[in-house]
Amino acid sequence: MRRSLIHMIVIALLPLLSCNKLALEPKGFVALEQFYKNEAEALQGLTGVYNTLGDASFYGRDWFFAFNIQDDLGYYDRNYTTEELFINNFSYTNPRLNSLWKNLYGGANRASIFLENVERVAFKDNTLKEAYKGEAKFLRAYYYFILSSLWGDIPLRKEAITSVSQESQIGPTSKTEIFDFIIQEMEQAETMVYTADKFQSMGRINKSTVQGILARVYLKQAGYPINKGKPAFEKALYWAQQVEISGLHSLNPDYQAVFINLIADEYETTYRESIWEVEFKGNNVDGNQTAGYLGSYNGIYCNDGTNADTPGWCYGYLSCTLKMEDLYTMPADAIRKNWNVAAFRYNYTAATGVRAKTNWSAAQMVYRSAGKFRREHEKSTPKARDFTPINFPVLRYADVLLMIAEADNEYNGAPTAVGYAAINEVRKRAMPTVALISGMNYGTFQQLVRDERARELCFEGTRKMDLVRWGIYVETMTTGRRNMVNESRWHANKKYASFIADFTSQKHNLYPIPSSELSTNSKMKQNPLW
Repeated sequence: MRRSLIHMIVIALLPLLSCNKLALEPKGFVALEQFYKNEAEALQGLTGVYNTLGDASFYGRDWFFAFNIQDDLGYYDRNYTTEELFINNFSYTNPRLNSLWKNLYGGANRASIFLENVERVAFKDNTLKEAYKGEAKFLRAYYYFILSSLWGDIPLRKEAITSVSQESQIGPTSKTEIFDFIIQEMEQAETMVYTADKFQSMGRINKSTVQGILARVYLKQAGYPINKGKPAFEKALYWAQQVEISGLHSLNPDYQAVFINLIADEYETTYRESIWEVEFKGNNVDGNQTAGYLGSYNGIYCNDGTNADTPGWCYGYLSCTLKMEDLYTMPADAIRKNWNVAAFRYNYTAATGVRAKTNWSAAQMVYRSAGKFRREHEKSTPKARDFTPINFPVLRYADVLLMIAEADNEYNGAPTAVGYAAINEVRKRAMPTVALISGMNYGTFQQLVRDERARELCFEGTRKMDLVRWGIYVETMTTGRRNMVNESRWHANKKYASFIADFTSQKHNLYPIPSSELSTNSKMKQNPLW
């Protein structure tokens, strides 16, 4: 976004796979006046809007590696880092911070370029044209949703920006106004895009995607810092229920299979539990340049990258806290626990050529890696050290059901049959023998929903944003983290997990406006407390 964008647009030349899957591979630039001549070029322009999702600054790596390692379920398992996002000790010059900001604004701008130029393309089917426009409108709104959720009051650039001088003339817009824009755009997009059953993969924006993310947007609007409350909870409930009413989605009875499909880069259309995925492919050495880092950075620790049948190299940067152990108190919840919290590591001894699958001891609870994304199920070969084809789950039907449960309780002041049915559906998939939940008051049900979100959705990029919107992030990451690390069960060798508590304060509910923006935009000011 910092260089001139006059007459330029990212072109992704790979076609849709099976007419559904976007292959996100940028190939170069062309003059805008020579572009948007036909449907194929319109698709290429739309693909450029999608490219933002897979960037290393976003779902390709940093979203799960840096921006969402700052919650109560996991900790950055290295003791040599004393200044980084991982431990909330950073400044507005942090390169990851600057990269995500620029990437999201770049994606929003590409969406605007698309929307301002696609009208001159003659489509054989106007329904397809409307769907493309709906996808672009949604993605632009989604990028602003992430931007405002992380940074608060930010520049709202509704029209395409073609020069740095244009950017520098736009000051901050209030988060309230930005969320109004996000909702307006998404609600328009919902009427334009195709339904989920029209696609064989989950990378394209469909009606269920828009409805589910609208529920997420309204839940954020209901909570901190906008605090719109009951009216927003009512709308969150409405939109989440639209996904349910569609009848296109249900829970896969096999919890582990949901993630094995993501890891194996396979698409399951019987249940369609996975509603929206960011798609990755290959290993960056097989001719595909669209791999990510999911599983190699935040999977099961494995120092074996030398054998053809290796489970897959993993740094094991993300280890589980005692909170994860204590959330899975019911023996019936062993399937989720054993999948999400890896009780073992892979250890390879080069001298002997022996690889051992070694269990952590009872005293080493907090050595355990986040196990949700396991490279052993990858099908791309050879396995690369860093790059993986694992798709990132942005929205699952389980999340939609938990949003129904939360919004129902918050809107009505107590759970109704609607909320009970939703949360029981999630719990019964995980624990078929568990008794149905009933007879709870508002506060008890609220805590159950929050805990169930952690048990079900851990390490999927939603937890920190949940803690912030609930207004409990700072307390959780200071007093809560210190109390955990001071427990006798917390191994002495991992005491550095308390570092984040030493640096976290009220200012960390938002990020600082990046230095790249402040250096070019005289109308922007730094966020308070930073």
